[in-house]
Amino acid sequence: MACSRPNHSNAQPANFIIFGEMGVGKSSLINLVAGKQLAVASSGATSCTLDSTQHKIRLSDSQREVNLYDTAGLNEPSMNNATYLDAVAKAHELILSLQEKGGIHGLIFCIRGGRISDTVQRNYSLFYEFLCQKQVPISLVFTGLENEQGCMDNWWTQNKAHVEKSGITSVAHACITTIKGYNNVYEPRYLESRKKMLKMLNELACGAACPVDADGWFARVCQKLREFLAPGKVPWVVGKSRAKMMQVLTKRCKLQKEEATRLLRRIEEKV
Repeated sequence: MACSRPNHSNAQPANFIIFGEMGVGKSSLINLVAGKQLAVASSGATSCTLDSTQHKIRLSDSQREVNLYDTAGLNEPSMNNATYLDAVAKAHELILSLQEKGGIHGLIFCIRGGRISDTVQRNYSLFYEFLCQKQVPISLVFTGLENEQGCMDNWWTQNKAHVEKSGITSVAHACITTIKGYNNVYEPRYLESRKKMLKMLNELACGAACPVDADGWFARVCQKLREFLAPGKVPWVVGKSRAKMMQVLTKRCKLQKEEATRLLRRIEEKV
């Protein structure tokens, strides 16, 4: 895909969300793209859904700058009220950052090579279908393929039908490893993987950014997160639950009371 935008070093960076469940190698993927150690993997005890860290990286082959948001996805077990409210606050922070930076160019869904689990499907649904309303290009990155027989792309040939049958579609995919291994035994595959990722990001960055409707995106993701917490329970923004939600919006998201009330009504409408 040829890039239609001029490649100026001072052009606004393209923005990408990297997401997936804990342990799939999102932080290692960031470091692979950067060509150096930038991101540190977080433990399940310290990360919460939609918690994100922004990394600004200059792609070595094109000098294009990108913002990569290393974002925590959903993990098992199911959410509780405390983790739900944490996720709400983190969602608001992430969405506002994307809006301020001009929108989003793509989603990078990081999946460990293997079977497509229910948690993988839930993450796909949360980020692609509900957060971005299927309007943002999504690419799949399958990690942990350093021991794949033949070339790493064989994994896709053998598993493409299973992935698509699971309802997961994409504009691009890459089969990679994010480790060099003991004594750099996997270094050739590591370098091949880096080339794949740089090519993918350069091509996605050529497209226009999808604008971010902060209130709409936030309302949709709050709705979906609540479904994961308490499926079928409506209405939920009443009584103590509503008061706690207002507290998160005003204290943690730093919204004025009038703005928080308006946004809460929009969330209620979604529910």
